[in-house]
Order: sequence, then structure tokens, then C-alpha cells
Amino acid sequence: MLRECHRVLSPQGRIAGYVVHTPDGLGRSDRLRAAELGPAQVNADAPPAELARRAGFAVTLDRDVTAEFRATCEALLRARDELAGQLRREEGEEVFEEERSRKARMLEGIEAGLLLRRLVVALQAQLPDGRPPPALPEV
Repeated sequence: MLRECHRVLSPQGRIAGYVVHTPDGLGRSDRLRAAELGPAQVNADAPPAELARRAGFAVTLDRDVTAEFRATCEALLRARDELAGQLRREEGEEVFEEERSRKARMLEGIEAGLLLRRLVVALQAQLPDGRPPPALPEV
């Protein structure tokens, strides 16, 4: 997906995203556990910024936002619990339970140190003539 984004972006076009990933150096059992607790494809072969670089982007911001991610998961769980009756009626029991379970698993993964979240901002790293773009100030 990153390579295709790089291909279609105009010169010096930017891409930004929050990425849930695993820390470097996890053993096989921890990687399997992270896959159970986190989103699909959480076990990449490199950190998010490195994947962006491999796709041809120049990374201009790479910030750990795991603490905010944890706070968001906790707040969403609290809100689901506080609004459980209404959400069960509107979403249905199955969807309510799946969403609550998904957030609880994510929080478990964060607390176990298996799931991290980063904000990555990157720049299309090649001008039409093949030269790299000028460096941007840190955001």
C-alpha cells in the first residue's frame, strides 16, 4: 500500500497516519499474542517509519503516541460500559460485545508492551527529475 501511495502522490506530496505495531525483537510467542490482541497485519518486518522509507518516502515526523493510544482505549471502554444499554439496543448484542472485546484486547496488548502506536508523516521523496526534495522543518 505504501508503494502505491508513493507512486500516485504528486512530487512533495505528503502522507500521514497512525500505525499500531509491535516493538522490535519480539519472540515468536509474543508476536502471536500481539496478532491476537491487535489489528490485522500488526506484525510487520520493520518499524512504520522504516517501511515508509523502503517505499520511497522521506519521513518528516515519527512520534510515539502509545500513551495517548492507551488513554483513548481506556476512554472508549469506559464510554461503552456507561452507554451499554443504549449501545446494545442500537448495535445489537453481538456487535456490542465484539467491539468491547476488541478494545479490551487492544488495551491488554498495550499494557503488556506488545502493541505500540506511532504517528508517521512522510513526504514523497523524489522530484520529477529524480532528485530528492529539500528537507522540511520538523513538525
